[in-house]
This record gives sequence, structure tokens and C-alpha cells, in this order.
Amino acid sequence: MSKRKQVSYVRPAEPAFLARFKERIGYEEGPTVETKRIQLQLPGEDGDHSDKEDEQPQVVVLKKGDLSVEEVMKIKTEIKAAKADEEPASADGRIMYRKPVKRSSAEPHFG
Repeated sequence: MSKRKQVSYVRPAEPAFLARFKERIGYEEGPTVETKRIQLQLPGEDGDHSDKEDEQPQVVVLKKGDLSVEEVMKIKTEIKAAKADEEPASADGRIMYRKPVKRSSAEPHFG
């Protein structure tokens, strides 16, 4: 193990006069690096934040044939249903690979 990975920071003891001064003015300690790490790792938080009501895109219908709000919501529910039908991720977090489906020789392939 390299010596760089063994380096750590030890916070020195706060002088008594600073402690008294902070107590008199009602100073509250701000977040530390450790508390910020804990806040980032909150369980149950999804990475998908676009579902919030106030962050939805605005639908504007300019001419006949444009999507309406109802059609957009219908498409979104179809997409969510399609995602739910996909195979769920492994419980232990590992990535599972499947063997690809072979193409038949009747299908033309470009490229």
C-alpha cells in the first residue's frame, strides 16, 4: 500500500478563547466533509428527479397535430411500463450479461 493512501487529517484541539468566543456569539459549526458524504449517500433517493410536478416540461400546442398534454402523459406511462417490464437489476448490484439474439439470414443488415 502506498504512503499517499495512508495520509489523514487530524484536527487540532480548539483553543479555549475561541471556544468561549463561539459560545458567546452562538456560532454553529458548518457541515464537514464527512457529513456531506453521508448526505450524498441517502438511501431511497432515486437518480430520476424529472418526475416532480413543478419540473415537468411545458407542453405548447402550436398547430393541429402537435401532442397534447394528455398524449404526453400517455406516452410517459407507456415508457415507465416498458422500463418496468425489463429485467430488474441483480440484488447484489452485479451487472448480468445476456447472450445476444442471432439474426436470421433473411434480414438485410446495413453497415
